[in-house]
Amino acid sequence: MNESATFESFFEEIKLDSLDEYQESIDAIAKKLDSKYYDGDSLEGHVLVVGSVGRGTAVSGTSDLDMLYVLPPDAYKKFDAYESNGQSSLLQEVKETLRERYPRTDIKGDGQAVVVSFTNRSYTIDLVPAFAQSDGSFKHPDTHGSGSWKKTDPVPEQEACAELFVATGGAALKSCNALRVWKNNIGLHFKGLLMDTLVARYFKLEDLPDGYYELLTGLFEFISNEDREKAYWHALGSNQLIANDDGGAFVPKAKKAAKTLSGALSSEDRESALRDVFGKVFSNCVVDPSDSPCERAWAKKYAYSPNEQFVEDKFRVDISCSMSIDCEVTQDGFRTRFLGDMLRGHFPPSASKKAEVFRLVSKPSCWMRLLLEGQELRGSRVF
Repeated sequence: MNESATFESFFEEIKLDSLDEYQESIDAIAKKLDSKYYDGDSLEGHVLVVGSVGRGTAVSGTSDLDMLYVLPPDAYKKFDAYESNGQSSLLQEVKETLRERYPRTDIKGDGQAVVVSFTNRSYTIDLVPAFAQSDGSFKHPDTHGSGSWKKTDPVPEQEACAELFVATGGAALKSCNALRVWKNNIGLHFKGLLMDTLVARYFKLEDLPDGYYELLTGLFEFISNEDREKAYWHALGSNQLIANDDGGAFVPKAKKAAKTLSGALSSEDRESALRDVFGKVFSNCVVDPSDSPCERAWAKKYAYSPNEQFVEDKFRVDISCSMSIDCEVTQDGFRTRFLGDMLRGHFPPSASKKAEVFRLVSKPSCWMRLLLEGQELRGSRVF
């Protein structure tokens, strides 16, 4: 593998070049809400793209676009005067306004945002109604409980990222991109703002290595040393709190990635480690792949066949939540138990037992990738 050329190809492949894909929807939503809240006469822009896209750290294929729509102060006075949960009423009003523009689109309020889930586009928009504050931050609704107003401060975060990317010659941006490819490859929910914050802290270290292989290995080692028990992290730029609401699930995953990369010594092993950590997206970018006897044997048994299907080719992969899958195991004469509990207790089910699978998510679409065997089908993996 030509390592430098491969990394150049990889980073070029995964970067998000522009907002062109999303711009039509952004403009249409802004125009509709402007007509509602500003009588359509204001020439001032009221939309701010935030999240990973706004910070410039999103990768190609990002499925969620986060945006703030800045409402006039009178709207805040109106909904803040409600006796109970004016925040919910605000989301409902914005939702119904957008439904006039998109009558056949799934639009719903979701705690702090109005989520527009397009059926004819490969992304959703999370729109947060917001009110500008004198310090440059924004106040936005939270409908949980009896309703409250929360603060968000995305502009300093965006500015901090921009400064970091310039100061590191783009290396920090490429590292932020690479982390997103990694978390999607392994199916990990990892908050974008936390990823960018940890990358910023990593690049404050002295004597960082020059090569991207060593740089990324060091990054995984760095984030694997985070305390899984801490309650929160302070975000870059804004110093806002990023809650640790999943027990630092990224820590052991990063430790595994660091071990995979650091344990590779030969050129062939380094290529294999990178494929393992970053998945098919990286594999497609390899320049001058290795052709050792070991690699040929591996490819003959497991590699691509003409009939093979990959999830990345069928769906846009952007892990945004965690999902638990379990099943109930039943057998005559025994009480029903969860398979997860049985495995944790080292009591594997026998072949005579029945298992009923259920998913701990609402109305999912579930696809299963099957490995087909047989002389004609051997090596085919299909959905």
